[in-house]
Order: sequence, then C-alpha cells, then structure tokens
Amino acid sequence: MKTKLKLFIWTGFSPDYTDGLAFAIAADEAEARKMIIKEYGLEPTTWGSLEVRRLDQRVVRYVCGGG
Repeated sequence: MKTKLKLFIWTGFSPDYTDGLAFAIAADEAEARKMIIKEYGLEPTTWGSLEVRRLDQRVVRYVCGGG
C-alpha cells in the first residue's frame, strides 16, 4: 500500500530581515522536517506557522521580497 504524501508549508520560517518560507512533500510532519533540516543544513531556530495540504487540492502561496 502506498503512503499518501502531503504538502507541508511553513511560513515565517527562519526569519531574519524578513520571514522565510519552507516546504516539503512528505508522508508526515516528522519526515518533512528531517528533509528540510537536511537541505537547510541545520535545525532552524524558528519554524513558523505550518499548513498541511493534501496533494489533490489546488494551492498557491508567494513570498514578496523585503525593502
């Protein structure tokens, strides 16, 4: 049986001058966090707000640059 994957979206991720954005497609939140830590290279001090979406739903997000 295949595991259903989901889209995990963190807004306000690892903020510095402006908030960041991180996302992963994974089976669960723990796996998604591990994937992001591996890609980011370290454990972020702030994960921000999490939104979880099924992959059969339409969704759009964007991040504007600061300044």
